[in-house]
Amino acid sequence: MKYSLCTDLFYLEIGPAGPVFSDTGKLLQGMDLAKKTGLKAVEFWDWYGRDWEALLAKKEEYGLEVTAICAKDRGNLDDPSQREKALEGLKETIEIAKKFRCPNIIVTAGDKQDVDRAAAKNSIVAGLKEMAPFAEKAGVTLVLEPISGGYFIDSKEAFAIIEETASPNVRLLYDIFHYQIMEGNIVETIKANIDKIGHFHAAGNPGRHEITSGELDYTYIFREIEKLGYKGYVGLEYLPLMEKEASVLACKELMENL
Repeated sequence: MKYSLCTDLFYLEIGPAGPVFSDTGKLLQGMDLAKKTGLKAVEFWDWYGRDWEALLAKKEEYGLEVTAICAKDRGNLDDPSQREKALEGLKETIEIAKKFRCPNIIVTAGDKQDVDRAAAKNSIVAGLKEMAPFAEKAGVTLVLEPISGGYFIDSKEAFAIIEETASPNVRLLYDIFHYQIMEGNIVETIKANIDKIGHFHAAGNPGRHEITSGELDYTYIFREIEKLGYKGYVGLEYLPLMEKEASVLACKELMENL
């Protein structure tokens, strides 16, 4: 099982005014930690607004893989008026992904559920179909990430959109933590749709903490995913409760002893 550390969430802080998102310095610390603990891969959210050249230099220095980055202006596929902006953001992101040799670009549909769902679905499919040829030409995969509280309310519609888009370079980012909240039935859903999944995210539930505790039996889940022949990555996207190095090593031990 291949896995990467999502450095953004790992260094997220909650301040008096709410979340304080990681800056370039925190992401570099995450790469230092990955190197120190023997991880071979990391991923991060936004490349824009960060010193991506410093991140690229650190990646090359340490020989790390970067498994996923987020597309610029990614969050409004459900709104046709924002599609051109999202497409231009994707084009920019593809060029950055090439520099990092990053195989996956994360896109999202929207952050609202109270929309005309039929119109929104049509817009999401149309947007992905417009984006797909650029991904295919660049040899990257767009992974659509449904999260709890956003447009998607279950996996059924998300997988249907992937199927309707009909591109080998457009797949689903299956976030196990979010889907446990949204619908449960994790393993059977994965088994039925593994051909449409391009990337996984994992965190313990409740609380979005280490995969070594909580109600989700990740040893069982990961063993079942391995049986399906999945060759991609699992992104460890969680908020550590333990001291950071000890936390990474505990998760690494679980992953390497399946």
